[in-house]
Amino acid sequence: MILYNRYILTVALFLLLTTIIMIATGLNSLDIYFTVYVIEALVITELYVYINNKARLGLTYVSNILFGGIAIALCLQIFRTLA
Repeated sequence: MILYNRYILTVALFLLLTTIIMIATGLNSLDIYFTVYVIEALVITELYVYINNKARLGLTYVSNILFGGIAIALCLQIFRTLA
């Protein structure tokens, strides 16, 4: 149980620090925020792969959905650039 708490705290801390850094640098694009958050979540999830099999399956499912979100955001950005 402590491992799950550590995982949640790690994700929350990194997302908070990233938000502070991006606000301080003046970024105001939702696409950039979303992409950075998803990449961070995926990296942290991969670092916690030693969680039990059932949890790993759930995290893999969530990671696939997040990756799909990045793909959609990238496609939308390409369409905006081409239009």
